[in-house]
Amino acid sequence: MIVNELHNTVLNNPVRQFTAKAELYNGSALFNTFWHADYLKSFDVERVGEAKFFGYGICQKANIKLIDVNRVFNITTANSFKCYLGASADYITPFPTFYVTEVNRDENTGELSITAYDALNKAAAHTISEVDIPTATDDEGGYSIYTIALACANHLGIAAIELVNVNDESFNTFYDEGANLDGAESIREVLNAIAEATQTIYYINAAGALVFKRLDKDGEAAAALTKDVYFTLDSKTNRRLSTITSATELGDNVTVSIDALGTTQVVRDNPFWELREDIAELLDAAIDAIGGLTINQFNCSWRGNYLVEIGDKLALTTKDGGTVYSYLLNDKCSYNGGFSQATEWSYAEDNVASSNANTLGEVLKQTFAKVDKANKQIDIVASEAAANKDAIAAIQLNTESINATVQSMEKNTTDALEGVATDIATLTNRVNATMTSEDIKLEVQSQIEENGTTKVVTSTGFTFDDTGLTVTKENSEMSTTITEDGMTVYKDNQEMLVANNKGVNAVNLHATTYLIIGTNSRLEDYEGSRTGCFWIGGNS
Repeated sequence: MIVNELHNTVLNNPVRQFTAKAELYNGSALFNTFWHADYLKSFDVERVGEAKFFGYGICQKANIKLIDVNRVFNITTANSFKCYLGASADYITPFPTFYVTEVNRDENTGELSITAYDALNKAAAHTISEVDIPTATDDEGGYSIYTIALACANHLGIAAIELVNVNDESFNTFYDEGANLDGAESIREVLNAIAEATQTIYYINAAGALVFKRLDKDGEAAAALTKDVYFTLDSKTNRRLSTITSATELGDNVTVSIDALGTTQVVRDNPFWELREDIAELLDAAIDAIGGLTINQFNCSWRGNYLVEIGDKLALTTKDGGTVYSYLLNDKCSYNGGFSQATEWSYAEDNVASSNANTLGEVLKQTFAKVDKANKQIDIVASEAAANKDAIAAIQLNTESINATVQSMEKNTTDALEGVATDIATLTNRVNATMTSEDIKLEVQSQIEENGTTKVVTSTGFTFDDTGLTVTKENSEMSTTITEDGMTVYKDNQEMLVANNKGVNAVNLHATTYLIIGTNSRLEDYEGSRTGCFWIGGNS
C-alpha cells in the first residue's frame, strides 16, 4: 500500500474533495497537461486478474475522456499518459504509464475517448526468442528465474523488477541448460509461467517496475472495507488453497497438499517445472509458501482508496458484522470529480485426474509425453503403477529415429507384479508412434488384455471391449455401439437407430430433402404445401 498521510486523510474524510490531472507525453517529453478544471472530464483504470491464487499478470487499462470542442488536440498511438489524483495541491499517481492504443471523437460533443494500456500489453506481441537472456559467467552457462524475468522486463522497456513477499529461493532456481522453452512462447506466456513457478502474481507499479508479488496469507490487511465505506457488498464463500498439482496435457501429474481440505490449483505444462528431477522438492516448497491462503469470493462497490495497490489484502466487514479477507485482484477505479472503486474476486475450479494409478487401465489412461522443446525430443511414457514403480515402458521419439525401451525390474517381484510389467511391455510393442511437425499419433496395433478382457479406453470417449466399439462421453445422453453385426444409436437407454442384417429401424426418421423407397418411388415436399410421390424407376 502507498504511504501518504495527506492523501490518506482526505480519503478518510466524510466529505472528500479530489482533483486530478492527466499528463500527455511524446516519448519521454511532457507534451501537455489536462486538468480537472479545464479539459479532463474523467478517467477510469481497469485492473483485471484471473480466477486463481497465483500464476498470472494484471495488465492495466485506462479510459480517459477529454473535452476538445475546438479540435485543438492531436493525440495518436505515439503518445502516452500518466494519470494523477490530487489532495489539495499535492498530486500522486498510483498507476503506471499508459500507452495509447485508440482515440475516438464524438462529433456532437467534441469529447475525445482515449484507450491506453500499460507496458504489459506489449508482452503478448513479442516472443521469448527476441529476448537477450544473459547466462551465468561460469563454463556451464544457464540462468536463474530471476535472470530471465529481468531480461523479459528489459525487453519491454521496463528497467527493474521488484519482489514482494517472496522470501524463499524460488527466483534463484537455476537451469543449467535453460528452461524447457522452444522460443515460440510469447513473453506474456513466459511471465505467467514464472509467476506459476514462484507462486506470485505480477504487474507494473507506479514507479514503472515489474512487480512479482506473493499474496500475504498471514499479514495484516492493508485496508478495511467497513459498512461506512462500501455502497454494496456481496460476500460469498471462502476459497482455501490446499493442493497444488503440476500437470502435463497427457497426465504426468505431481500433487502436493496441506492437511486441511480446500481448493486445488493446477499448473499445466510449466516450462520451469518440466523435465526437472527435483519437481517434488519444488512443489513442497510451493505448498509450504502459499498453502492455506484463503480468499473470500466477493463483489463490492465502495468509496475507493487509490493508495491500495494490486494484491494488497482487504478486510471486509460483512452485513452481519463478521470479517472476511480477500485481495485487490479484479478492480475498476473511476474518477469523474469524485473517486470510487468496484472490486471483486471469484474462483473457477480446475480438476485433473488422480496422479496415483493403481491398475493397468489407469496407467494406460495416464500415459504422458515428456516434451524436451529445446532438444526437439519427445518421450511417450506409461505412468507408474503404484505397486510397480520400477516397471516403466517408454517410447522415445526424436527427429531421426524411434526407439522402444523397457527398463529392468527387480528379480524378486511377485508373479502378479511381473504380469503387470509384461502387460506394459506388450503395450509398448503394440503401439505404433508417428510424429510430424504438427502432431503425434499413437495407434494401438492389437488387443490389450486387462483382467482377461480385451479392452482399450481413450480419453476422447471411445471404448473397445468385448461388446464392440462404444462412443460416448460423461454427461452425454447419446451413445453409439458398433459391432461386426451392425450399429445401434441410443438416447439414454432407448434405441434411436438400429442398422443390422435385418434392415434399418429408426425413431423419428427425418429426411430433409426427399425419401427414396426401393428403386421406383420417391417422396418429397411439393410446391403449394403439398407432398409429391414420384416414379423414378425408368420407362418400364
